[in-house]
Amino acid sequence: MRRLLILGLTTCLVGLFAWWYGSASFQRGAALSVMPLPEDGVVTNGRYTNKYFDLSYSLPHSWTTGLPGPEPSGSGYYVLSSLVPENEHNATILIAAQDMFFAQKPYSDVAAAASDFRDAMAHIDGMAIDQDPVEMNIAGHTMQRVDFSGVGLYRATFLTEIRCHFVSFNLTTQSPQLLADLRATLEHIAHADGEHKAASVPVCIKDYAVAENVLQRVEPKPADPRFTPIPVRIVIDRDGGVKNVHVIHGSPEQRGNIEQALVQWKFKPPRVNDQSVEVETGVLFRFKAPAT
Repeated sequence: MRRLLILGLTTCLVGLFAWWYGSASFQRGAALSVMPLPEDGVVTNGRYTNKYFDLSYSLPHSWTTGLPGPEPSGSGYYVLSSLVPENEHNATILIAAQDMFFAQKPYSDVAAAASDFRDAMAHIDGMAIDQDPVEMNIAGHTMQRVDFSGVGLYRATFLTEIRCHFVSFNLTTQSPQLLADLRATLEHIAHADGEHKAASVPVCIKDYAVAENVLQRVEPKPADPRFTPIPVRIVIDRDGGVKNVHVIHGSPEQRGNIEQALVQWKFKPPRVNDQSVEVETGVLFRFKAPAT
């Protein structure tokens, strides 16, 4: 029964957050980028590490990975990791991220996203809000916390912004005390390699790939399925060349065609505060059906 409970908890949480962000998935293909990707986090030696987000989290004692989540969605929603106790199976931790470039609802900040999430949970039958969003500092991260409960389960979501993504730690337990114990483990969040490396992270600018910044554009060859928006993150180097390409969601053929086209794009060299910088931005492709 307990194992069935934990499987249900994880499945429900994945479905709950995928529903909120409008998740759907295709099989992920290889990206040209040598840069770590959001979905590349791993659990080794009792620690979850994600180099893209410069994030690590020491798992509670005797915890391990749970059910794998879906592939990244068309709205840029990622299930980064699901974690469960090895024996008791009375709680879950779901680590997720939402790309702010492609979210179905644009938010000005984490507080706005947390407020909207609170309202969405309040409208689910059988769910009660135990604590409205409150800001707190956890392990050097400014987070918004929302507590809610229902059907005998206690939940807390901790939401923060990293690299133009809303990264969330979603705790579900069978008791308020266990919830408090898991909350304490979030103090173990640290940098992926033990030290902060912000200087090596590109500047995040949502709309840099607009027409006035593009000097050379090569259109990717269309591929099925048509009409499905394809979100892509790119890193533009200081000279305006495309350094990295990450097709978040698409078929293998779409990925290949988009990657081949994007590496030929040329932008105005990015500058922020009169300084030459690398920029990470988003591009959304739409392939139409051929004319008949």
